[in-house]
Amino acid sequence: MAEPVGQAGQAAAQPVMEMMAEWGRVYLRITDVWTVRALAIGAFYLANRYLTMRAVRRAVERRDPDNPDQPADPQVGLEAEVDSLLVPVIFYSQLGYQYFTSILNGPFLKACLQTELEKVGYKEPIDVSVEKWELPNLPEGGAGPLMGMMGEERVLGWLAELQISKKASIPSTAAGDSGIPEDVSTVASQEDVEEEAGMSQAELPQQPPAQQAELQEGPLKGLRARLLQHKDSPTAQTWHKAYSCLERGEALVTRGGYKQGEGVGHLLEGVMLLESVEPDSVNTVLYGQSWLHLDKPKFNQLTSTQLQANPDSTPCLLMQALQLPNGHSRQQAINHVIDIVLQHGETDPMYKHLAYIYWALGFTIWQTTRQPAPALSACASALMHKSDHLTTLFFTAWCSRDVSVPQAIRQFHHYIHTAPTDHVWVPRAHYCLVTLYGQQDPSVHRDRILHHYNMAQQAEGNRLPWSVPVPSVVTDPARRVYEQVLAQPHK
Repeated sequence: MAEPVGQAGQAAAQPVMEMMAEWGRVYLRITDVWTVRALAIGAFYLANRYLTMRAVRRAVERRDPDNPDQPADPQVGLEAEVDSLLVPVIFYSQLGYQYFTSILNGPFLKACLQTELEKVGYKEPIDVSVEKWELPNLPEGGAGPLMGMMGEERVLGWLAELQISKKASIPSTAAGDSGIPEDVSTVASQEDVEEEAGMSQAELPQQPPAQQAELQEGPLKGLRARLLQHKDSPTAQTWHKAYSCLERGEALVTRGGYKQGEGVGHLLEGVMLLESVEPDSVNTVLYGQSWLHLDKPKFNQLTSTQLQANPDSTPCLLMQALQLPNGHSRQQAINHVIDIVLQHGETDPMYKHLAYIYWALGFTIWQTTRQPAPALSACASALMHKSDHLTTLFFTAWCSRDVSVPQAIRQFHHYIHTAPTDHVWVPRAHYCLVTLYGQQDPSVHRDRILHHYNMAQQAEGNRLPWSVPVPSVVTDPARRVYEQVLAQPHK
């Protein structure tokens, strides 16, 4: 019964399609990672044509919300081969072409196809490739200039909107004038942390006897001590768990003489809980004198030895990848980890951490290329695995400011409503909302501006130890809007 339904759907769409001139096309090939004849995706398609077509369309197609009666652009049809699917992707405009290339240049398309196919019963891992580009309307010798800023902004707007429909995100910008630190760790600068963490026993804050009993010895005792007065804070609880994981991993590694690999997983979990992703931050946590102070050559030898015994050990592969400097080698190394985790599925110890791994990939892509689309694709995959990944939600809103002010406002509100009130980015989100409302009509949004400015200052005053302070590049524009509103007579 499924096949006639699919054919009927195609027939119904045909009159509209004939009215649209084809701008170009490409062929998307979907294959099995492990080609098992009984489970080949081509055979699955032949037995489930309508469901397979719907799954692929949900992953690839996009309809213009302003023109709902128009066909999808890009739009797909299906042609089955014995062990693969060959999917023509049809473009009716250069806008559809750029949207497709944006989701293609990263892991999002493959991850989304995998998810949609699993929903209809095909659970084997897949690979995705493209071939036979047919773009007759482009200048000879290449793609030529794309649509310019207007078209690019529209595509980025669509991709940012995936944060709602497909849990997409946009990664952070660079440090400096952007106001966003290069690292997304929830701790402050290395110097500040090392100064605090290096306190002697006499300098530790005085705690009640019951709390002093909790201060067990360990390299991060100073960090843990400062969190005792914030025991009810969800963020402090996460940091405390991170420090405990790091210390447990350090003990297993060092007491085992850098010969036993079970400590690597604990170290990795601590790094991920801290949301450390910048290479300098990861290396500081592992080797900094006031942090774990591991012996770097011995630790690297440990992970290498573990990989010789088990080349698919994803904790060791990821630990090595995170220490690489930002660049294409780091990007390839993280992609390799993702491929192995997806092949192993839920049995892999890193499967539950795919959101962080995809975020690390997106961050690395951005730092390497400064191209938002492929980085956005990686972060979209992150939110598919963990829809409330707070750092990703914040950066979605942050980078949406240059795409659409109303959209950025919605996404900052989404982050604030999802995050605990003491999360590291909450003050910054409130300041950004003040600035964004000021870019609209300050007189109309007077109450909102006053509310969010006061909330920003309150949240900043309640910052946890070593939280990243809000830089002046964020606070100054908000303060100017706030003062402008106060200076105007209230109607």
